[in-house]
Amino acid sequence: MVDTGKVTLPSDDSYGHKLAAMFASSMYMHIDENLRITSYNALANVRLEVRYRFIDCEGTLIPSMEAQAPNTDRSAKSSLLLTPNGWLLGGEVFVSGAAPALGQTFVVVEIVRGVGSNAVSLQVIGAGYVSAKQPLQFPSQTILNSLDTAGTLRSITGTQPGAGAEINETVPTGARWELVAFRDSIVTNATAGNRTSVLFFDDGVNRWSSFPAMAVIAPSTNSAIEWAVGSTAIATINGQNAPGLIPVGLRLPAGARIRSTTANLAAGDQWGAPQYLVREWLEGS
Repeated sequence: MVDTGKVTLPSDDSYGHKLAAMFASSMYMHIDENLRITSYNALANVRLEVRYRFIDCEGTLIPSMEAQAPNTDRSAKSSLLLTPNGWLLGGEVFVSGAAPALGQTFVVVEIVRGVGSNAVSLQVIGAGYVSAKQPLQFPSQTILNSLDTAGTLRSITGTQPGAGAEINETVPTGARWELVAFRDSIVTNATAGNRTSVLFFDDGVNRWSSFPAMAVIAPSTNSAIEWAVGSTAIATINGQNAPGLIPVGLRLPAGARIRSTTANLAAGDQWGAPQYLVREWLEGS
């Protein structure tokens, strides 16, 4: 027997109703309706594959495969998949390039009417994170929001300030961060006066909260300050590392800043490039 890719269909006047009954578990799509895949991604070299199956009104089974290269800056990347008049049996979106962790690549699958920028969304049939091990199935009964997961852990090396300048880090567009730990070192010159550092958070203008280090930094020293959730409350560690506390669940929206202010900071004092750990969610842009 040769598989022709054809499905045997009824030939009487109730053709449409019987066909609909046959594919009651699938989704009928009109000729002017298509699939739209929108991704939000924070990793380079990710490639998405979209595979799905259709049965057209002639009864032909049509397997299809499309690809998308998502943006890497958490902004939306949309691709329109032109489909025939017929029944969508189902499909999946999976990663075939790079290896994003769960929380780095979020995908939305919609049925839209029309093409291009004028396409109107009719129904979301799938939404969730994809990874190297977890595809997104559609149509899906579970539609996830990009903030529904535990987030992905990222260790970030920040920007080193200039001499005599303070730490200044910004949550990137399209991201939401939860700060877990933040560490930086400071080399002080011989200028008199102990330095006292505070880590604070603002929205670019208005400060939300401040968290001081629990020890002063003397002149002519090389010391590290480590702010962390659940950090020890002792004044110093090994005489050089000063701890600081930050609260559990401190979430920062895109554009929020992580900054320092240091009493008696001298023109020759030098902060290093901060190293910090965050949980990141994608909000898109």
